[in-house]
Amino acid sequence: MLNFTAAESLMSVTSIDCWSTFAPLLANVICCPQLEATLTILIGQTSKYIDVLALNGTLAKDCLSDVEPILVGQGASNTLRQICAIRSSNLTEASCPVKGVNEFLSTVDTPKVLAACEKIDPVKECCEQTCQNAISEAATKLASKGSDLLSLDGPNILPEHSTRIDDCKSIVMRWLASKFDPSHAKKVLRGL
Repeated sequence: MLNFTAAESLMSVTSIDCWSTFAPLLANVICCPQLEATLTILIGQTSKYIDVLALNGTLAKDCLSDVEPILVGQGASNTLRQICAIRSSNLTEASCPVKGVNEFLSTVDTPKVLAACEKIDPVKECCEQTCQNAISEAATKLASKGSDLLSLDGPNILPEHSTRIDDCKSIVMRWLASKFDPSHAKKVLRGL
């Protein structure tokens, strides 16, 4: 079900970025962001065929069970899950109430998100956070489905609402990854 072909070149880059000798030393700088981008793109590209932006628990476990040996076979560390703290739950919708592509499209101002994130200049993004703000706004809209989250002021947002927004950011980034070819999606995600 997962479209590994779309992420084939990314998996090669990930295995190099997570080379067994260097992965623990460069985990948060190179390896883990690359692994997270690869998984996001894999699910985003697959969403074109399965119409969901998150995997169920069983598929998420299967996905990691498939990805890990492929990467290790290409030279990546065999402890990637521990080094990068990746769990199968990272590939599900977690607490975000929206995972379907159609519901996503009816909730989010997608042209606005695409316009803000289509071209990422990491220096400008660091200062202005144009794409990050668009992702946060979209995630807040998704998180508000079935709750009164939008009526809350920033300082009054409860921790569970903040977690829900963070979980919905993953959904937004997977959708973005489905809109770009994998190499451009990687550039955008790594730029963030």
